[in-house]
Amino acid sequence: MAKAKTDSMMNLAQEWMDIQRNYLMSSMQAMQPKDGKAASLNGVMHEELETTREAVERTLALEEKAIDEMRRGTSEMPGVSGMVDMMSEASRNALKMRSQLWQAWFDQMESAQKAAPSTSSK
Repeated sequence: MAKAKTDSMMNLAQEWMDIQRNYLMSSMQAMQPKDGKAASLNGVMHEELETTREAVERTLALEEKAIDEMRRGTSEMPGVSGMVDMMSEASRNALKMRSQLWQAWFDQMESAQKAAPSTSSK
């Protein structure tokens, strides 16, 4: 049983590293010329915003999986279930608040990007 818990946590850690690697690779690709032309500043910013949004959403979903996993891992421990339930609920509430803050930030960035003058590559 302990091996399964360890494997599960290792899988979560691997998934987190995959998210980070994909984010960094996508960010670098956003700056690469496409079809022999340099991307416009607005294009790069748009791609970077979408790349960041995807990484944030995947990370938040992974954090929720981690909360579930930790809750399952401690549910069999006598005398801690009440504390685990309370901490899990607090963690979920904090995660929900962070998700809402990120969404507000992305909305603001999109609005700013739409309001910005268009730049084209030469």
